[in-house]
Amino acid sequence: MRFIGSKVKLLENIKKIIKENCLNATSFCDIFSGTASVARFFKKDFSIISNDLLHFSFVLQKATIENNKIPKFIKLKIQNINDPIEFLNQFKPKIEDLKSEPFIYNNYTPNHNHDRSYFSKENALKIDFIRQKVEDWKNKELITEYEYFYLLACLIEAVPFISNIAGTFGAYLKHWDNRALKKIELQQLEIIDNKNKNKSYNKDSNIVIKEIEGDILYIDPPYNSRQYLPNYHVLETISRYDNPKIYGKTGLRPYNDVKSKYCVKNKVLSEFSKLIKNANFKYIIISYSSEGLMNEKEIEKVLLENGIKETYKLEKIPYRRYKHTKGTVEHNLNEFLFFITKRQNDND
Repeated sequence: MRFIGSKVKLLENIKKIIKENCLNATSFCDIFSGTASVARFFKKDFSIISNDLLHFSFVLQKATIENNKIPKFIKLKIQNINDPIEFLNQFKPKIEDLKSEPFIYNNYTPNHNHDRSYFSKENALKIDFIRQKVEDWKNKELITEYEYFYLLACLIEAVPFISNIAGTFGAYLKHWDNRALKKIELQQLEIIDNKNKNKSYNKDSNIVIKEIEGDILYIDPPYNSRQYLPNYHVLETISRYDNPKIYGKTGLRPYNDVKSKYCVKNKVLSEFSKLIKNANFKYIIISYSSEGLMNEKEIEKVLLENGIKETYKLEKIPYRRYKHTKGTVEHNLNEFLFFITKRQNDND
C-alpha cells in the first residue's frame, strides 16, 4: 500500500543500527505503525508491539502483527464456505444482497447527489458487500476475532489498487484511471509466526507509551502539518464502517478525535519530549525528515536530556533533490535516523 512517509526504503538502515547497537534485544515497538511495514519486517526477529491512532492501521496490525497464523475459518467451512476470500471475490452482489444501505456505493461513486469518483459503481458495491458480509459473519460468531481482522485487512490492502486516486484519498481523479476500472480482488496476506505474543494498539502514542515497555522503541511520527486522516479518510470509513456524517467535495469524515499534535508546530516538540521521557525502553530509534516541524538540534537536545550521551548517533540519508530548471542543485532533503540508549536512572 502506498502511504505518506513510508519507511520501506529505510528498513536496511534501521536493521543496521539495531545490529550494531541493540545487543541482546528481544522486543521491538513500532509506535506510529501506519501500514505496519516496519513492524512486519522485524517480526521475524523480535516480539512486536505496534500502535497507531487510525483504525485502518490497527486492522492491518491485528491481522499481520498480533496474529501469528493464517486463519482456518472452521465455522465457515461448516457453512460450505471453504475459502472465504474466494467466496468474496467471486460473488457478484446486487443492491438487494446487502444487509443495509451501501455507504461506499452511495457516497464515493458518482450519482445524482455528487460526482465523487473514488470507485467504479461495481467496485463500490463490492466493497459494501464484503464489508457487510464480514461484519455479519462476526455478529453470527461464524468467524473469530483474528479471522475478522484478517478479512478486513485483506479488503483494506485491496482497495488502493482499484481506487481512482493519484496517491492518497485526499482527492479523486477527474478522469477514470485504468486501474480503477479493474475489479477489486482480495489476496491472501503473508503472516509471519514469530512464536511470540505480539500486541497491537489503537491509541494516541503518548498514552500508550505509559502502558508498554521493552527493548527497542522505533518512532516514526508525522513530520509536517498535514494530518493523516484526510489523506486516508475513505480507508478509515471502510475500516470502521460507521456511517459517519461526511462533508465537502471529497466526502471527508469528522476527525477531531484523531488529530495528531505531532502535526502542530507549537505542540509537536512538547509531545515528543513527553514521549521520550515516558519511554520505558532500552534503545530509541527515530526517523524524521529534515523538512519536518522539529529540527535536528531540537530532536538531539531531547534525546541527550533523556539518554546516554556517548551512545548518541545520527545518520543522514539523502532521499530527494530539488533542482533549478537548468539542472543545478538547489538543496537536498534528508531522512534523519537518530539513535540513543535511554538513560534509566541518574547513575547512568
